[in-house]
Amino acid sequence: MKSETAPVGDNRPSRAGERKRSRLGLWSLSWPIGMELLLQFLMGTVDTLMVSRIGDNAASAVGVSNQVIQTAMTLFAVINAGAGAIIARMWGAGEQAKARQTAAIAIKANLIFGVAGGLVLAFGSGAVVGLMGVPAQVRGYGVEYLSIVGGGIGVMTLHLAVNALIRNIGNTKGPMLATLGMNLLHLVLNYLLIFGIGWFPELGVQGTAISTVISRSFGLALSFWLLWRMFVPRMTLGDWMRTDRGLLKDIVGIGIPVSVTAMSWGFSQIVLISIISSFGPKPLAAYTYVQTIQQFPWMIASAIGSALGIQIGQWFGAGFLGQVYRGPIRAIVAGVSLALTASAAIWAAGEPLLSLFTEDREVVSAALPLLAICILWQPMRIVPFCLSNSLNITGGARAVAVLSVIGMWLVATGGAYAFGALAGWGVIGVYVAAILDEAMRGSYFAWRWIAFKPDGKARVSSSGNADHASQSG
Repeated sequence: MKSETAPVGDNRPSRAGERKRSRLGLWSLSWPIGMELLLQFLMGTVDTLMVSRIGDNAASAVGVSNQVIQTAMTLFAVINAGAGAIIARMWGAGEQAKARQTAAIAIKANLIFGVAGGLVLAFGSGAVVGLMGVPAQVRGYGVEYLSIVGGGIGVMTLHLAVNALIRNIGNTKGPMLATLGMNLLHLVLNYLLIFGIGWFPELGVQGTAISTVISRSFGLALSFWLLWRMFVPRMTLGDWMRTDRGLLKDIVGIGIPVSVTAMSWGFSQIVLISIISSFGPKPLAAYTYVQTIQQFPWMIASAIGSALGIQIGQWFGAGFLGQVYRGPIRAIVAGVSLALTASAAIWAAGEPLLSLFTEDREVVSAALPLLAICILWQPMRIVPFCLSNSLNITGGARAVAVLSVIGMWLVATGGAYAFGALAGWGVIGVYVAAILDEAMRGSYFAWRWIAFKPDGKARVSSSGNADHASQSG
């Protein structure tokens, strides 16, 4: 470039813009993501705490149903993962028009498949819960919750997709504020509908399901407004009506390996829940409560990993390849330190925390050793998470998918059955298998990153902007 600022309508990045992208800070990007995830965690925890007043079986049903919903949402990864990476690349390369078209593709796909998925879960929740082998005393609550929240899965996937697009453009504070408003509404509706305050009916599990769908719809409306304001010029009817085949190919090229991994993980979790359910209702309740509490240290990893993904995408698009290579190292050091501290603090306060969820001493006793194991497990999750995100964005998605699928089925799920069921270790065996899986994948991904060779063709294939292809950062 020969000028400090690009002329109006020029999609190529200015040097000032390049310097701004080169200074994308891990902290400035990650803390709003962390706060957003904390708010989402609190939303789930409030559900569990309020529903646990109905009983442990009701709380287990919400936990199992949410696992089904999370699994179903992995089907959308083929679009959302690819669109997030591509919009970051296009924004980093200064390709505003292609960034708008990428957003339109993602939203249209989520709308179509979200409606279809909602119909399946709304009318097939009984069959799904039955296939998971959920205990009879939990099953009724599970069907009630899953039919309502699952029926609204289109709202949830659209909300997550739009927030992800906004974040990958570099605005992480907007989704945080939208999530804050959504959670405040959810808290109020939960209180009114679960316990029947005033003229509101006492709906129990059904009440928290209705509250979830209404509050998510409110959050989606806020996020749509934020995304619309991000683009200058604004999105036009033409962006919605046409589909750039080159962009779609790039999105699917990243999205298919990521979606295969996500779908495989989701189905492996259903099998895992079936294994844990076979241990009985109390081990299942202990697992549900520990997983809820352990979302807090995982939020740290997710925030740092998501911020890293934004950095890698925009740096990759702009051609700052040296920063691309160094980015995961800084993120892993920060993430491991924070996750270790958080996990240790949770273990130290384990009994008081668990008493917030249940008064059953047998459930508490089963859960406490799991919190101790998580001191090792949670920091180990940081390494493969950060490195797999970076490899997905820079051209290594296929290798990540292959090893991840092998690990989650042979090591994590197979190990859970071997250690938990056959060896008789119960839920402890499930966590031991998870640790072995993280160690295997983390080691392989680290080896891949050390031998890092960025795929320059993938970086510029749809934008046609090869100006940065030869830069080394």
